[in-house]
Amino acid sequence: MSINSIKLGQGQNIPLKLGEELLTPGNTVEVELKVPATIQGPKRIETAKGKIWITDQRVIFIANSIDNPGPSTITSSQPNPPKYDSPPILSSIEIPYLVMKFVNYNLPTFSANHILIKFIPIENNNSLPNPGIGQFIELKLWIGEGLGHSIWKRIEGEKNKQEEKFKNLQEETLR
Repeated sequence: MSINSIKLGQGQNIPLKLGEELLTPGNTVEVELKVPATIQGPKRIETAKGKIWITDQRVIFIANSIDNPGPSTITSSQPNPPKYDSPPILSSIEIPYLVMKFVNYNLPTFSANHILIKFIPIENNNSLPNPGIGQFIELKLWIGEGLGHSIWKRIEGEKNKQEEKFKNLQEETLR
């Protein structure tokens, strides 16, 4: 599980791990990352637009561009400098299936359908704080092209496959 670790230039392909298989093309998505208040810092919400890829090992999001803070004055084209305690701007996130705790497809009455992924970051990962006991980090996804439900089904299916592999591996080591 990492945040802001993937950088793509023009025409570059998504970096895959050895033996990893890409299952979906890059679909447009708008994301909202909610990090609860922790010992490491206050709660925060980050948003971005970009593309999402589903592999057989993880979900990968990469932002279209990094949104800089707005101009310091109406006539100035220079962006405001970031505050000393401002969190990093969300440019990418990778979530392995084994750290996902909940994956839901929500159909609210008065807003857009979305996928909600709740997860706990991998220990010894400095990019996201440990949310503590009973708390999760949330990633909300609004998938474009009308593919929200099919992307959710793919994520849910791959998550179940990974959990089954992990369970079988644990049983084998106990024998």
